[in-house]
Amino acid sequence: MCKNTDIELFISGDRQSFEKIYNYYVGKTYNFLYTLTHDTNLSKDLTQNTFLQLWNAKEHLDASCEISNYIFTIAKNLLYRENRTRNIYNRYFDFVMNTQNKEVEPSIDDDLSREMIEKRILSLLALLPESRRRIFMMRWSEGMSNKEIAQKLSISEKTVSTQIHRVVEFLKVKIAL
Repeated sequence: MCKNTDIELFISGDRQSFEKIYNYYVGKTYNFLYTLTHDTNLSKDLTQNTFLQLWNAKEHLDASCEISNYIFTIAKNLLYRENRTRNIYNRYFDFVMNTQNKEVEPSIDDDLSREMIEKRILSLLALLPESRRRIFMMRWSEGMSNKEIAQKLSISEKTVSTQIHRVVEFLKVKIAL
């Protein structure tokens, strides 16, 4: 069990205290997410992102509150966000498939709108460092997992996760979603 002193030290930026918290809660967090998703890779990615967000938010935490509440709230919110994103992609995919099945030609306006959105996203991605852009494109264009990207580029999965998270946050701000 994590002591209040570990939590206080973690909030002040102590990496060893963070490692203690991580080691104590990583399995519990993964199991919590896996119970909800039944997807090993997604649960691993979300668990990694949970602790990344916990680290990034450490200055805003209250040492008197239970750290597990923060961890599981972050994990739950990341899962909700992932489900929302997947639902949007699935609805779009269904729309495209239904449109194709009906053999309806998209209107010129649809083509222009889609083309404008793609150009906007590509222009924003061009502003990113090459390595970050490459990682993002491997994930979303090629459908590679964080682990596959990490192996291919000889970097850690945490680095991949961090870079993808930064791109998504960058795009959200720039596109104002």
